[in-house]
Amino acid sequence: MESDESPPSAFAQALRGALERRGISLRTLRSRLRDRGHEVSIASLSLWQSGARRPSTDASADVVRELEDLLGLDDGHLAGMLRPHRRVPPDRNIPFASFIGLEHNSVTDESSARQLSERSSTLMSYVDATGRLTRNVARNVWQARVDGAQEVAAFLTVEPEEVAPPKVRGLIGCELSDVVTDTRQRVMRVTVRLNAPLLKGDMALAEWESFDHRYEPDAVSDFQGLVAVRPEAEVGVFIYFDPEHLPRRCLVSVETEDTHRVFATSPVGACVSHIEYDFGPGMIAVEWEW
Repeated sequence: MESDESPPSAFAQALRGALERRGISLRTLRSRLRDRGHEVSIASLSLWQSGARRPSTDASADVVRELEDLLGLDDGHLAGMLRPHRRVPPDRNIPFASFIGLEHNSVTDESSARQLSERSSTLMSYVDATGRLTRNVARNVWQARVDGAQEVAAFLTVEPEEVAPPKVRGLIGCELSDVVTDTRQRVMRVTVRLNAPLLKGDMALAEWESFDHRYEPDAVSDFQGLVAVRPEAEVGVFIYFDPEHLPRRCLVSVETEDTHRVFATSPVGACVSHIEYDFGPGMIAVEWEW
């Protein structure tokens, strides 16, 4: 069974290794801790380095920080081994290309960037007074599957009426890199890089956008959807229309492996939205008519 914490031996091995590299005895270490106002017995230090016991993350947090400083370790090097790790559900995601029926190639491949899993996803799309999509904002809560996870592949489809792929950029908690486009299949892949690496089980919010959507003359937008390639706690789609140019009819489509529901809906103000909980793999789409 998977443990919720780092193995006790990990902290002990790191502490022993640091002591050996610095040539510091437990007695000397105890003395230096005392000079800094921390009273720790040699017996406790011995138990810590043997792995028989570990410092309490609450009572001994300051002592662990002092150990890192005295032993020349990076901040959090020892403390990170004491943090409880959240359980991570199995990564039951379906590759994006497989889910929507694309060919697997160098653009749609995501095998090298699945160290993060979506726990929630939201798509916010903005349609202007001409009936054209101007901006997509994707917001995800990502959970690390391994220590140090920081990057994940994300995908964006290009509408048939768009004359060129849109531009993309990170907004909150991330940067985007390695943007590539399969023009024939009209799909873009971006690498979402979080601002900092995560420990296994930790979660982070990231938000990025596509903009500068350019269309053929007289073309308008009439569809937007969000694919959830794995089970997620919450999946939502929000379409924001110009208040002066609202669609006359909207349909929401919710599709999973076992079900397909379609129902009419109306804007609330200038927004049409739908949210599913404990949803995926599946797709939520909104269609509209002018």
